Amino acid sequence: MLEYLLFVLFSGAGQEMLSQLNAQELPQIEILQPVDLPQIEAGKIAPKLLADEKTAVFAQDMASKKTLLSQRADRSQPIASITKIMTALVILSEHTLDEVVTVPLEATEVLGAEIGVYQHEKLTVGTLLQASLIPSANDAAVALAVWDSGSEEAFVKKMKEKAQELGMTTAEFFNSTGLDIWDEEKKAWYGNKMSARDVARMARVALQNDFFRKTVSQRHFWGTSTGGEFFHEKESTNQLFDTFLNLSGVKTGYTQLAGQCFVALGKTTDGHEVLTVLLGSADRFGETKKLISWVYDSFTWK
Repeated sequence: MLEYLLFVLFSGAGQEMLSQLNAQELPQIEILQPVDLPQIEAGKIAPKLLADEKTAVFAQDMASKKTLLSQRADRSQPIASITKIMTALVILSEHTLDEVVTVPLEATEVLGAEIGVYQHEKLTVGTLLQASLIPSANDAAVALAVWDSGSEEAFVKKMKEKAQELGMTTAEFFNSTGLDIWDEEKKAWYGNKMSARDVARMARVALQNDFFRKTVSQRHFWGTSTGGEFFHEKESTNQLFDTFLNLSGVKTGYTQLAGQCFVALGKTTDGHEVLTVLLGSADRFGETKKLISWVYDSFTWK
């Protein structure tokens, strides 16, 4: 085979053969452009604000997937409403955005963040996904889960299967919202868990979906039932939009068990996307600001 290729490339007869071939008959070769790699500048030290043992930290260059900072990133711990990224992944893999969901009773009874849906109200899949991702509405997430699978328990099985499919070995799911659950027998709280590294993997997959990427970049949620009877609106839970960090997402989370959690997507002045994950923080926005500022200041892409 090699001898034949050399013949084609270098012999006069081979060149004549190539000139006579129709262009459509030639193999199509994709030329891959090299990816710039982030390189840390000498003497740069990771921010000390991220030294709390309860906090897991992971920062990664989106294009090359190179790790920029990792502290306790492989330890499984509660993720609160970061869970809703997986809820969205399952729904997006099985449904179109214009399908109509009839809100079940279970969704109207959920605690925590909500947009105030009504039983039997009809909303599109797209509207409920936006509600679950922008203001982190628990009622929207439960409505999607029960509509999709008949019960939240059945939907959780799909979440686990999706996590296994994507190689998220640390993932544990018990509900579609991320809310803490009380175990009466053990007299203890428990909840959905994952490592910061696996959270980043999950977010990267979700960000490949155009609807998801656009949704998590929005500052405000507006949604109307399909018949126009009810209107819902809420602000995004992301407080770092419109700062020098140049963020375009992704997802917040908070419960007593998980502490403050935040997945952020920033972009450097020369267009390189940086994904960061904080779990178990006492100051998710302040620490994310310090973390991303350090990345912008400490790395160059070459």
